Formats: sequence, structure tokens, C-alpha cells
Amino acid sequence: MNLLGPLEVVHDGVPTPLGAARARTVLGFLLLHPNETVSVHRLTEALWPVDVPSTARKMVRNAVSALRGVLSAADGLCAGSASVVSTARAPGGQGYQLRVDPEHVDLERFSALRIAGERGLSAGDWGLASRTLSRALALWRGDVLADFTDQHLDWPERQAVREEWWAALEGRITADLALGRDHEVIRELSVLLEENPEHAHLAGMFMLALYRRGRQVEALSAYRRTRRAVAARTGHEPCRELQRVHTAVLSHAPSLIEPFSGFRHHHQEGGHCDC
Repeated sequence: MNLLGPLEVVHDGVPTPLGAARARTVLGFLLLHPNETVSVHRLTEALWPVDVPSTARKMVRNAVSALRGVLSAADGLCAGSASVVSTARAPGGQGYQLRVDPEHVDLERFSALRIAGERGLSAGDWGLASRTLSRALALWRGDVLADFTDQHLDWPERQAVREEWWAALEGRITADLALGRDHEVIRELSVLLEENPEHAHLAGMFMLALYRRGRQVEALSAYRRTRRAVAARTGHEPCRELQRVHTAVLSHAPSLIEPFSGFRHHHQEGGHCDC
């Protein structure tokens, strides 16, 4: 089951048709909470954030029934049960649980690899961190549940998964910087900053990589671009982390050419962070 991109269920290499839109939506939400009991109330709020119809509970039951029929042919996905979606007790009444082997969900594999990669970062094993986080990022085929285009379906859980992607990306770039892969990192960060001009932490890593290649003037120019973007978006100065990088580049601080800069990898939307 794949949700790091358009939602799909693949069986023996062949995508399984998922039927009606509501059944797809229920599956997408349950996949964000695998092997957890999700109450009917929570599902109705996810499907109808406003103007919940009077027949919402019945419509959820019908969607789950249709979903069970669709998934019944997908052998091997369920975790030791003949039913992929089971009825379960939840606070306040009935709920549903998608019972699935984590190895069969791309988000679960991604999260496990991300955690392993971050352990490598913490241990200073840059090669392991870079390889593991690269494997995690390779699982992504697009935005999480990319085919859920209705703005009402952009649940907080989807944003949380996007934050995991940023953490993995920043961690992998951090590891590559520590491995001396400045040239490759410069190319990648240049593209990322075109799309995210106010992202202060990306800008800090970009400045570090440029400085290490003897491109101090370009590093300072990158700071000015990010400062303008952050000010236009938030009205604030860049975070203290980026300001420290700027000062270090100006003063040719010896720490900038050490194997690892000590930057913390994290993502704050809008580039305004308090480091």
C-alpha cells in the first residue's frame, strides 16, 4: 500500500482498482493510522470537516464495506487476518482498524529508514546516515496522497508526514556535507532554494557548501536573498542559526571547514525558526 505519492494498492506488481472516491478517502485516512483504531466520529470529521451530512455514519459504513470488498483480493497485505479493515471499539462508540503489515506500507518503511538514518547522524556515522536517508527519500513518488486534491482533505497528518520528508532530506544533506560532497550539495540546494527561497536552514547549508568551495561572495549573496525572502514572508529577520552562519562566513571562521558544521537539521515552515 503506497501513499507517498498517489494512493495505490499494488498486488503482485499490479495496481488494484480502489473504486469510489469515498472508499479511497477512507483508505487514505486509515493508512495514516495503520493498526490503530479510528473512531467513526473521527472518520466523519476527516471526510466532512464542515457541514457533516445527517447520514454521515451510514456513508462511512458503506465506504468501509466497499473498501473491504476491494481489498479482499489483495492477499498478504493483512496482518494475520482474513479481514484488512476490522470493526473495533473506540472511545465514544464504534471504530475501524486497518490491520496491515508495516512492511507493506511505504510510509511505515520510510519512517523506519528515517529513524535509522537519524541514529547514524547522532552517532556521527555519516556514510550510514546518507545511504539510509537516501533509501528513505527514494520511496517518495510525489506529495503524500498526491491525488487527494480537495483542500478539505489536507489533514494535519499529511502535513506531519511532509515534515518527516523535510527531516530526512535535511539529515541526508547534513550527512553529505560531513562527507565533503560540497559540489553535489550545491547543485541540489540551488534547486531547492529556488522553490523555497525563505527556507533558512537550507540557505545555511548552501552557504556552508559554497564557502567550502571558495565561493564566499556567493555565500553572502545567498544570505541576502534568503533574508529578503524571510522578511517579505514573515516580517522577521532570519533565524539565529542562519545569522551565525552569516557571521562565520564574514569572519572566515575556522569552524566552517571542519568535517561537520554542527548544524541541527529541522524544518520550520516559512524559514522563521528560533534556533
